[in-house]
Amino acid sequence: MKTAGIVVLAYLVLCSNAIAAEYAVDGLAVGTQLNFGSASYREYKCNPSDQFDGFIWCQKARTDKERRGSYIAAHSLLHSQDGSISYINRSQEPAFFNAKEAELNIQQYSRKIGESPRIMKMPHRSGLPDGVIAVWGKIALEPLDQESIKILADGKSPKKGLLIDYLRNFTRSAQEGLPIYRIDGGPGFIWAASFDQKGRGTLRLAAVQVSGFSPPPDPAPVVQTAAVPHQEQLPPPAPVFVQTAAPTHQEQLPSELNRTIEKLQADLVISTNKIAELERAKSDAERTVEKAEQAKLDAENAKQEVEYARIAEKITSDALIAELRAHKLAAGAKTSRWEIALYGSVGGVFVVLTSSAIGFLINRRRASVSKRPVEKPETKPIEALVQYQNSRASTLSPGIAISEAAFKSDLEDVVATINAAQVEAVFRRDRSLPQRLV
Repeated sequence: MKTAGIVVLAYLVLCSNAIAAEYAVDGLAVGTQLNFGSASYREYKCNPSDQFDGFIWCQKARTDKERRGSYIAAHSLLHSQDGSISYINRSQEPAFFNAKEAELNIQQYSRKIGESPRIMKMPHRSGLPDGVIAVWGKIALEPLDQESIKILADGKSPKKGLLIDYLRNFTRSAQEGLPIYRIDGGPGFIWAASFDQKGRGTLRLAAVQVSGFSPPPDPAPVVQTAAVPHQEQLPPPAPVFVQTAAPTHQEQLPSELNRTIEKLQADLVISTNKIAELERAKSDAERTVEKAEQAKLDAENAKQEVEYARIAEKITSDALIAELRAHKLAAGAKTSRWEIALYGSVGGVFVVLTSSAIGFLINRRRASVSKRPVEKPETKPIEALVQYQNSRASTLSPGIAISEAAFKSDLEDVVATINAAQVEAVFRRDRSLPQRLV
């Protein structure tokens, strides 16, 4: 059982070291050992830390360039005398990304670290960029006290340890009244950035193991007991060691209170950010409503213009149709005159043919009469004419003469009836022509 407990303890220690090793910047992880002879370490300028006794503070800076422009990258680290890294920091200005790219960058670090971050957003201020801080691990951000903020506003250092803000400019953040935090707690990783509407801002990456900054515990005091009288012959009591590393319940209360206050402050920051987001959403909604109203007004104007165009087109088409009807009526009238003339000609021809037929019959009858033998001597012309008429009258019976006259009269009536029917049909067609055009 004891062996199993040792194995579990060793496993937890190894897991803790493995987790701490995940918090790294540019390949350097907190808790690892530096190689003092490496070329990368020789690029740093190192001095004893003025805030952390027994630690070395190192810095370097370089200029680099990417597709969107040049930037300055500053690196700093804090390590112990034996080279154990406790703090690694990389700052870049300007950084090139917008809100969407910042969110994607945070997601990439979350997948790399294997944890979900705690995200805090800077309260929106007019004339200032937006800011975001994401924290992984056991790091706790404690808001800086007002006295230290006043010192920072004057451009001085309050010597409160490692600090972080949204703008990567403590003096400006203090003057603008923006939050500034002191880094506390266990090992972890911090991603802090600011960005404006043009996609330019600042970026800070930090891997921290703050527990390495704590001073070693004081030696345990020895409590001496009074000498026991010899007659009791009791053995002297063993010295009692008071463990200072194990805090009592009373000592734990302030730390719990601080954590509660820190949580409330973080919740307050989150609430402030949500309020700012809601205000931005409200303003966006108002702008959207205004755009919708304007679009509605434009649509009504366009509808009126279309209606006016339709009315004008209808007037134009009606005028064109009226003109076409007039032309068609004129053409119909002209065609009617030609048809009347044609029908009249046909009727005249029919009358001529009928008259010719009648004349032919009459001449034929006359010819038959003239072929009869002449018994009397020649007479004078006048006498011959009278004789011819008398002979004709005597030759043709009264019934035949009446029949010829009736036939001629009936034929003329038929011709007149046909011509009248043709003219009436033409007039009827002309009267129905406007109705068909409509």
